[in-house]
Amino acid sequence: MMVRNKWLAGVLAISMAFPLLPNHADMAAANPTVAASPGAWSAGQTPPNLSPDKPVLLFVHGLTSQAKIWYEDNDMYQYAYNNGYQTAFINMYDITGTPEDMWKDGELLAAKIKEISQRYGGKKIVIIAHSKGGVDTQAALVRYNAYPYVSRVITLSTPHHGSELADLAYSSWAGWLADLVGSQSPGTSSLQTSYMQYFRSEMDKDPDVNKVPFYTMGGDKWSGSGKTSYTFGGAYLSVFGSNDGVVTTASAQLPGATLIRTGPWNHATVRTGSYTFDLFKSYIGTVTGAAASAAPAVSSSSRLTAAAVSTDVYRDSTVTGNVYGATPTSPQTDANTGTPGNPSNNASADAALPNGHLYVRGGQTNGTASEALTVEDGVQSITLDWISNKPLKELQIIAPDGKRQQVRVESAKDDDIFKGAYHQIARLDQPVAGNWQVRGVNDGSGAYLMTAVYASNTSNASLHTSLSSGTLDMKLETEGLRSEQTTAQYTVNYYDGEGKRIASPTTSQRSLIAGEMETSVPTPATGEPSSYVITTDISGVTAAGKPYKRTLIKSVYVDANGQTYSE
Repeated sequence: MMVRNKWLAGVLAISMAFPLLPNHADMAAANPTVAASPGAWSAGQTPPNLSPDKPVLLFVHGLTSQAKIWYEDNDMYQYAYNNGYQTAFINMYDITGTPEDMWKDGELLAAKIKEISQRYGGKKIVIIAHSKGGVDTQAALVRYNAYPYVSRVITLSTPHHGSELADLAYSSWAGWLADLVGSQSPGTSSLQTSYMQYFRSEMDKDPDVNKVPFYTMGGDKWSGSGKTSYTFGGAYLSVFGSNDGVVTTASAQLPGATLIRTGPWNHATVRTGSYTFDLFKSYIGTVTGAAASAAPAVSSSSRLTAAAVSTDVYRDSTVTGNVYGATPTSPQTDANTGTPGNPSNNASADAALPNGHLYVRGGQTNGTASEALTVEDGVQSITLDWISNKPLKELQIIAPDGKRQQVRVESAKDDDIFKGAYHQIARLDQPVAGNWQVRGVNDGSGAYLMTAVYASNTSNASLHTSLSSGTLDMKLETEGLRSEQTTAQYTVNYYDGEGKRIASPTTSQRSLIAGEMETSVPTPATGEPSSYVITTDISGVTAAGKPYKRTLIKSVYVDANGQTYSE
C-alpha cells in the first residue's frame, strides 16, 4: 500500500509540474451556418477562454469559394476558437456561381465589416483573407472606407499582382473551354496580371492605403498535394516562379506590407489552421477599444523558409482528416510541411522550372481530339495537362516512332480558376526529339485545352507591348532560334472592363528578322476601359536544326484615360 501511495504521489507531482495541454477535441465548437447568399455572415461560438483584449477575427474566402472552407474539412475555425477568439465568416458573390470583381465584392464587404464590428460592440476586427479575399479586403478598406473598423489584415496566398492562370483563361486557345465551364467571370477577369497592376496603381495613390497594416503569407509547395489542379497550376506557374499551385510567391507579397513567412504550403494548406494559424497568431495583436497593439516586427523584404520555422508550429499530428482526404502523417514525416525533426530541411518547397516554356492548344471536339507536340533537343521533361469540360475516357501519348507511351495519368476536377473542368495530367521525362501526338478520347461534343510545360535548356522568348494612338504595338524577342526560319502568329482577344468579349479576335502572322518581330494591331474605339489578351505562337528551328514550338500569353489592360498596364 505504501508503494502504491508513493506512486500516486509521484504521478500527482508530475501532473502539477507539467499540466496537460488542452486537447482540441475537448474544446470543439459547432460549425456556424452561413446562408447561401452574398453578404450573409455568421458568428462562430463564443469561446470559454475569451479575453476582452482580443479582436474579432473575420474570415474572408477567395475566388469560386464560400465561407464553409474555413470550417468544413479545415480546422482553422477550431484553432481560432481554442485560442480564445470570437469569429465571423462571410459569403461573397462567389456563392451565386458568378464571382464578381474586387470593386463589387469590396463594396459588399465594407458594409458587412461595419455591421460585424457593431454586432460586437464596436470592437476592432482583424481580417484573415485567403486568395482573392485579400484583394476584396483591400478594396473594402481603401475604396469603400471600411478601415476605421479594422485593426489589421493577414492575407494567405492572395494574388496581389494577379495570376497568370487568369491570363490563360482569357487566351485564344482557352476560349471554348472557358465558355463551357464558366471560368470567364468578372472575378477571374479582375485577377489578370494587367488588371491587378491597374488595381495596385489605384490603391497606391489613395491617401487611405496605409491606414490599416497588412501582413502576408504565401506557399511554394504544389506537388504531392493530393490535388491534381494544383499539379497543373503549379507546373504552369513554375514558368513564372515558385508558387502554391494557384498564386506565385512573388504575387502573394503586397508592396508596403510585412511578409510573415513563405513556407511549404499549397493553396489549400496555407489556409488550414494546423498548418499556419500558430505562425500568424502573434501578428493578430490585441485591442483595447479602438486602439490596436503593435505586431511583432518583421522585415518586409524578408523571405523566411521552412528552415526558419520552429518545430512546435508544424501541423499537429492529433488533427484527423486532411483537406483533400489524404491520410495525415506524423509531424516527423509530413510531406506538406517539411521535416520538423530537421528544420534545415526545405526540400519540400517546389522550385521554379529551369528555362520553363509553355505550349498551349485548345478548341472544340466531337469526340477524340488530337494535338501535335513538338519536342526539340535539350528537353529534360514535359508536364502535360489535357483540360476538358468532362472526364476523358483515355489520354493517349504517341512517340515519334508511332508507339503508345505508358505514362501515369492523374485525373481530377478543378475548383479554382477553371472550376468545373477536369484535368488529366501526365509527365514525360527525357522525351526523344521529334513530333509527338497527344489524343484526348471521349464521346460527344465538348471543348479542351492542352498545356505543355517544358523544362528545357534551349530558347527563351519574350513579348513586350505598348499602346499609343489607338494602336497596340508588340515586340517579340527570341534567343537560340534561327531567325530566318522562325515565324510568330499572334491572336489578340478584346474584352471590356468586366471581361466580356467586345470585338472579333485579330490574327496575323509575321516572320522574325534578326531574332525580333515588331507589329501593330488596331484597338476597338470603345472609349471605355478594356483588356487585350495576346496569344503568340512561335514556330522555329533551334541552332541544332530541331523544330521548336512555344506559346506566349500576355494580358494588357487599358483604363478609361488610355493608360496601359501590363506585366
